[in-house]
Amino acid sequence: MKPLRAARPLAISKKSLVALVLSASPAIVFGAGCGVADSVPIPSAGALAGAGDEPTSTGAASSGAGPSGGIPADHGPSLGAAGAQAIGTVVSHLDVVRIIAIGDTGEGNLAQNQVADRMSEKCIEVGGCHAVMMNGDNFYDNGVADTGDAQWGPKFEQPYDRAGLNGLPFYAVLGNHDHGPSSNGVRQAQIDYSQLPVGDGPGMRMTAKWHMPASYYDVRVGDVHLFGIDTVDFTSDDQARDMSARVAASDATWKIVFGHHPRYTSGAHASDNPSLGMSGMFAMQQAIYCGADMYMAGHDHNLEFIDKGRDEGCPSTYFAISGAGSKTRPVSPSVPTERGQLFFTDKTEGFAYLRFEGRSLLFEFIDKQGAVIFTKTISK
Repeated sequence: MKPLRAARPLAISKKSLVALVLSASPAIVFGAGCGVADSVPIPSAGALAGAGDEPTSTGAASSGAGPSGGIPADHGPSLGAAGAQAIGTVVSHLDVVRIIAIGDTGEGNLAQNQVADRMSEKCIEVGGCHAVMMNGDNFYDNGVADTGDAQWGPKFEQPYDRAGLNGLPFYAVLGNHDHGPSSNGVRQAQIDYSQLPVGDGPGMRMTAKWHMPASYYDVRVGDVHLFGIDTVDFTSDDQARDMSARVAASDATWKIVFGHHPRYTSGAHASDNPSLGMSGMFAMQQAIYCGADMYMAGHDHNLEFIDKGRDEGCPSTYFAISGAGSKTRPVSPSVPTERGQLFFTDKTEGFAYLRFEGRSLLFEFIDKQGAVIFTKTISK
């Protein structure tokens, strides 16, 4: 199979040369599970961004990632590495952490590229982002078959070949179109792609953006701890036990769980989501996100934010859906509005932007035209 090639050369300004610097720390590899056995480096776009405090080891599975777009980091250098079901051992001291969240991206269409443009512009505008969360359905209509699948270029590498995104780690989880009963996609192919070296030859990937060390894993960026879960495999008792323990053990100020299927939704999947829940998905999700600050999902092709308190068993958890990364799905007026809903739109593609500073979180939804259509500030 022919190697993937970029549709156009990387557009990197002089200031963006820091995005070409890679640094890595040894990974902690956690026991058996649906993951890879060896560690791979995480790119650090902030490695040259000024002097600061030395990175400190937390003893937990974690990673610090520097901002992209050639903009200096908020504070100090950044290091990271990926391993089986967990990523890295080192956390950089970051005064501010900026993260983009997108979902249901894998069309390779105009809308996906428009959203990518706005993501890039946002990261440049704010002085650089640190990571992107991908909420699943990374490829339509079926996931990739292997690491050389032709979909990797037009549906991931090329849309996110943008000045403000180059050098960023994209932390991805799996959706129902990626693997499982409704897909011909191979789960392990998306995991294995993280291991490929960067280059133009056979068996190589175009960039080091893609990160999926296992079907479920966690990564720490500064004082923000991300927990990626596989909601397609919701019958996995091992996943629920493992990830709930990681959430409980984390001492991060902010804990964000992200997966594909939502717990609560006012979108089109409000009709079939309860059947999955009764089959065990809700229990698995709750076991993990209870104790976290937010559960972020996709699956429904809209943007939605639900206030904390919706799940009375986990009263401090907010719920967000960012599933409009490449398309929208109109919702029937008969679909009920979720209790606690603060925002909903099925009219435009877009993404979520999260800015963490100390005990404050600024959450925004931004549409494909670049307009901020929702803002919420959360303080702890």
